Amino acid sequence: MKNIKYGYIAPIKYQHLIPESADFHLILAHLLDDKEYVNFYKRKIKRGDTVILDNSAFEFKRALSAEEIFGFIERSGIEPTYVVAPDYPYKDWKVTWDSTLAFIEEVKDKPYKVMAVPQSRKGDWTGWLRGYQLMANNPDIAVIGMSIIGIPNAFCYLTGTDDIAFNRIYATNYLLETKLAAHDKWHHYLGLGGGPREILVQRQLGLIDSNDSSSPFWHGYLGIELDNSIWGLKNGKSPIEVDFNAEYEMSRVGTIQTNIDYMESKILA
Repeated sequence: MKNIKYGYIAPIKYQHLIPESADFHLILAHLLDDKEYVNFYKRKIKRGDTVILDNSAFEFKRALSAEEIFGFIERSGIEPTYVVAPDYPYKDWKVTWDSTLAFIEEVKDKPYKVMAVPQSRKGDWTGWLRGYQLMANNPDIAVIGMSIIGIPNAFCYLTGTDDIAFNRIYATNYLLETKLAAHDKWHHYLGLGGGPREILVQRQLGLIDSNDSSSPFWHGYLGIELDNSIWGLKNGKSPIEVDFNAEYEMSRVGTIQTNIDYMESKILA
């Protein structure tokens, strides 16, 4: 299977549990006003780690403007490797594409590279594919983001399900079978749906280059261990949203560490 990079996402007080061997990270724009969070990742950047700055559209429930993203970067002093361009789930694919082109113009003199995320209206898988192809052929886009929102939203009418892992596996296989897959681009799979075992299938398919998720940490915090069910969480993803400001409690560390060990030995090895 293909080896990939994996970015652990953790509540701020638990970041020190991220394995020292992890040299790939996805950080969230809305947390860049937190000094402890920023200093942790500044140390990672200083040692040469790769860092993607997400635009926190999921957390803000809207797309941040380029000015807002630049503001977070300038105030924090963070120096990411890649920055995710503003994307617009549930809107016409061209809205995200036009926004991405505008973002490319605004960052052309910046020291970081662009990651772009195809989006579309619900069920518009052909529109999603059009956006993907344009991003794949644009030399100013270094990374394509495979979204846990955008892909199920686009392909659900073809698959008959909204399941995140099933749709992303289907979409990946479709790109490969139709020879539309851009093998010269880095593909980052944003987040996880039902659990981490989707990664095993994606590694076998071979298009994935990296993934990020809060699942090992957050489910561990909630006392839930990852398992060997179909996607790795027999009761599915917890509906409780991640509390990045959760207080540190030693009693929660054991399950978090168990989940990290599971990732390292069964998913990423």
